[in-house]
Amino acid sequence: MTALLQARALTHRFGRTIALDDVSLTLSPHEILAIVGESGSGKSTLLNVLSGCLTPQSGDVMYHDGTTVRSLAERGERAVRTLQRARWGYVAQDPRSALRLDITAGGNIGERLMAGGARHYGHIRAVAARWLETVEIDPVRIDDLPRTFSGGMLQRLQIAATLVTDPELVFMDEPTGGLDVSVQARILDLIRSLVRSLGLAIVIVTHDIGVARLLADRLIVMRHGRIVEAGLTDQVLDDPHHPYTQLLVASVLPA
Repeated sequence: MTALLQARALTHRFGRTIALDDVSLTLSPHEILAIVGESGSGKSTLLNVLSGCLTPQSGDVMYHDGTTVRSLAERGERAVRTLQRARWGYVAQDPRSALRLDITAGGNIGERLMAGGARHYGHIRAVAARWLETVEIDPVRIDDLPRTFSGGMLQRLQIAATLVTDPELVFMDEPTGGLDVSVQARILDLIRSLVRSLGLAIVIVTHDIGVARLLADRLIVMRHGRIVEAGLTDQVLDDPHHPYTQLLVASVLPA
């Protein structure tokens, strides 16, 4: 099977800090890959590079668009932005940074549809209402502003606005970070249900081993910008080989 996404020898520094050091990985279609590690491990930098939000100082990110395999650098900035709008999605840790708080819930969902070419108001509104219901938000709130929503509702709204265009690849950065435990559980159940039913490929960054075990088919463990262990999620977590992974699984390391 041709990889959907492939990273080759990625390197990136911020001043003297090594964020990525010769990082390579592959993501298959419909696969869920978790990137785990403590704060400063390089996992968020890797996500930003894979999603085209950050250009690595060396190395390539290759993407198979169904026809050809080309690097993001070869495609160019404009083509990458088109991918980000149409075929990819990004779920941020803080939904307030991704949503427009000055337009309605339905408007946030509809904007992505319109970016994809939708123009019929009735159709856009009907799709937005269906997606609100899908993410467990009462459709009667379609005209409410996001600032009136709770943190969990905001995250569910962001998920709806991301998935409404049926992307094949979604990047998630700590999607349950900062939420209460009970709210986290509802968000994780929702994500798990949606990614399986829609057949998405997911790259998810988390410091929470429980999130990785619940969602991911495969995981990579990062430390100091390098991948120190990788494999099937259950195999890595049930029988970790690297000392750092053993500490992480034992919850010795801080979040």
